[in-house]
Amino acid sequence: PLGMAAYHVFSQVSTAISDLMGVYILGKAATLNGRVGDVMIPNVVYDEHSRNTFLFRNCFTAQDVAPYLNHGTVFDNQKAVTVRGTFLQNREFMHVFYEESYTDIEMEAGPYLSAIYEDIYPKRYPLNEIVNIFINAPYDIGILHYASDTPISRRQTLLSKSLSYFGVDATYATTVPVARRILRQEIARQRQRQAGPSDGPRSPEGPIPVRPMP
Repeated sequence: PLGMAAYHVFSQVSTAISDLMGVYILGKAATLNGRVGDVMIPNVVYDEHSRNTFLFRNCFTAQDVAPYLNHGTVFDNQKAVTVRGTFLQNREFMHVFYEESYTDIEMEAGPYLSAIYEDIYPKRYPLNEIVNIFINAPYDIGILHYASDTPISRRQTLLSKSLSYFGVDATYATTVPVARRILRQEIARQRQRQAGPSDGPRSPEGPIPVRPMP
């Protein structure tokens, strides 16, 4: 399955880098309650690979994205489902997710969160459990999805037509908050380094607090 590459990529990155300050995931997804060009910000992800439901604190909110989105709407506090592949889904199956308040369908968030779990806790990720990540996460976790198709409403299915301007608008609107967050984290890290020695960003207290950028 395509999404499992995300698990292996982050597993290798987290092994090679000792001091992670944030994991920011940006990509397209299908929306069950919005339009093409909308942005979804989940804090709950059900993963079909592991059958886990991941709960986490998404460092991004609608206020971070909305100023840069000219068209479309930003939905935060969403529930996403990570599927094994787009061709394995059908309208009846998606209605089941929608009735359970899942509005965001994609393929990578679950494997990424499984790898993040293994980075935080030195053990294999569980199966078929509710996994609470935000309690001990020592760094930022941010996931932003922009809507590329609306499979449940017949408005636009995957590859039925180009995203055109709406895709460009949503892509840049989600990229800017990620770039700003990275810069804020680095500025805060440099200030902390100048102020004196510390245990670094992976202390039990969590990520370095950052001040809003003007």
